[in-house]
Amino acid sequence: MRRVLPFLALAAACGGSALPDRVAVLGVDRLSGELTGQEVELPGADFAAVRGPAAMMMLGATTASARVPDCSLRRRPSGALIARTLPCVSLLGHYAAMDRSRQFLLAAGAEALLPAPVLVDPAAEPGLRYDGATDTFQLGEGPAGARVPLALNPGAVTREMARRQLRAVTAAHAEEGEGVALFLGAAAAADPGYLASSEPGGDPIGRLDLSRPLPPDASASAVLASALWAWADASGDLTGAARAALAAARALTPGPSDPAALLSLVAAQLDGAERDQACAVFRARLHGAGITSCP
Repeated sequence: MRRVLPFLALAAACGGSALPDRVAVLGVDRLSGELTGQEVELPGADFAAVRGPAAMMMLGATTASARVPDCSLRRRPSGALIARTLPCVSLLGHYAAMDRSRQFLLAAGAEALLPAPVLVDPAAEPGLRYDGATDTFQLGEGPAGARVPLALNPGAVTREMARRQLRAVTAAHAEEGEGVALFLGAAAAADPGYLASSEPGGDPIGRLDLSRPLPPDASASAVLASALWAWADASGDLTGAARAALAAARALTPGPSDPAALLSLVAAQLDGAERDQACAVFRARLHGAGITSCP
């Protein structure tokens, strides 16, 4: 938290024009990938209670004991609102990160789910973590030494939001659900190595990069996410690829884990040259494994 405070102060001090419904937060700049103070629109959000369509922030370790934040705000000369305390600036930044991920997932055909509680607990593991058993998120600061806190990493936040979207899929097909969520994080961040910025010391050998060759013992979810990323990158349409992956995940039928089955459902949504391109990429990533929609 100590490392983030200077950035929170920057968020509180930076200027610029704004509309009345904008709020100043700490966030990750889309171009540079660095933490910066920015003004964003959060439609439907209650800034004082830090809740809205994306999530409901709650202070505490459990829903039974947690309390709703009470963040007073003031208006800046630009017209934007800003929380009066640095912790509340931080909370609004985390909400904004979740809202950004929600907007991406909705554009990719995700459901407009009711907002889930986000338990903000100093003792929680670093980052935003979804718990399917309770349908809640936990949010913790850190990790220490990372360039970007995990709970503000656009790709990592989208991965957790996608895990909630895919909880029914994951219950029957754990590897497929996890693989699609991992890929959706990369698509939202437009970066196959999106987790590196939240690793202390970075990722110098690219072990978290979905575009790199995977080790022989890579999990089925990593293989699936890597294949989806390779196709999405080749197609140049990350949102379209995310839409196809979500649709394929929902169309899975009961059976054993099989990444090829999900990739076959993706390929079945395509025609002509698009299908040929996808099939070529999928075969290369799965080393020729049977993908029934690819003749």
